[in-house]
Amino acid sequence: MQFEFTDDQKRFRAEVRDFLRRELTPEVWAQHRDTGEQGMWSVPFTKAFRRKLGAAGYIGMGWPTEYGGGGRSRIYQAIFWDEMEYARAPGLDRSITYVPNTLLAFGSHAQKEALLPRVVRGELAWFVGYSEPEAGSDLANVRTRAVDDGDSFIVTGQKAFSSDAHMADYSLVLARTDPGSSRHRGLTLMIVDMTSPGVNISRHPTLAGWTHHAVYFDGVRVPKSMVLGEVNEGWKVVMGAIDFERAALASHGLVAFQLDRLLEWTQLGSDQGSPPIQEPTVQDELVRLAIESEGARLTTYWLASLHAKGLMPQHETSLAVLVKRETARRLDSSGLEMLGPFGPLRHGSPAAQLEGDVELEYRDRLYFQFAAGGFDITRNVIALRGLGLPR
Repeated sequence: MQFEFTDDQKRFRAEVRDFLRRELTPEVWAQHRDTGEQGMWSVPFTKAFRRKLGAAGYIGMGWPTEYGGGGRSRIYQAIFWDEMEYARAPGLDRSITYVPNTLLAFGSHAQKEALLPRVVRGELAWFVGYSEPEAGSDLANVRTRAVDDGDSFIVTGQKAFSSDAHMADYSLVLARTDPGSSRHRGLTLMIVDMTSPGVNISRHPTLAGWTHHAVYFDGVRVPKSMVLGEVNEGWKVVMGAIDFERAALASHGLVAFQLDRLLEWTQLGSDQGSPPIQEPTVQDELVRLAIESEGARLTTYWLASLHAKGLMPQHETSLAVLVKRETARRLDSSGLEMLGPFGPLRHGSPAAQLEGDVELEYRDRLYFQFAAGGFDITRNVIALRGLGLPR
């Protein structure tokens, strides 16, 4: 791994940073920020901004030009993700990160030809339908059924914890196509058009500030041409997709932004009392956070360097996302503690410090610490795949 970026990579970072600064002005933040059920940005603005990213050539820059990509190294993709997170920009989600990477790795030529150019243009939004009620992180506990019906499957079942399902054009749905098989066998991953008859969605607000969705499939017809990978071999595809998801979740930019802003606040403080940075305990904690943040940053780019070499990291993605999550969790807790009585104040409160974002991120992380596997599951993956330890 090279610890220095090339001159071209540095120019690219500056270009992305300038683009985001021009597009996300204070006026835009004031007009389109939404800290309600959808998180940081309103849905219409998120969709419009994703198209702007596509027009600027930032989506799919690491994919083959054959499918509309930029043909660049995955290092450029990691830089773009990093800057997007630091700017807290909208649109950096599954629709332009791990879902299209999964299509690229496992999709048929026809699927890639039909869908990836539209992804590159920022036209498509996706959700992922793995988890089910009463199953949680046990992804193999799939009750959704897909019954063979000629050139199609008829899908019936329910998916839970489905982020952004209400604005998705397509979904990746894991269904059991061989009911006689157990656990990881007999599963198939398929691409479902969300406008299909029989798809219904209900909203479920969470303490994290996001709205998750329950998605119901009532006799939904899915052409066999939309199967991703092979029939009854869906578990292998899902494991690959989750590795891509972990790689996206490992991005470091938001942690860097939060730490920089917290450091700035401790030097100024509120209008009550002396700056917190004068306290030795605050100084000590900031140093620890800076060390952990730098470790998370290097781990992110180490992972990107493996992708750039054409490798398919497995336990390495789990390691990278674990380092990032541990750092983020500590940063959230430390931030609340340093803000003292101002910490729990939400966005919109007259006395809120840092616009109430520390409290918002603390709640938000309650969800994200479980995405693509919680802490213990991630450690188990590292132990089994990386260290070869017995079950």
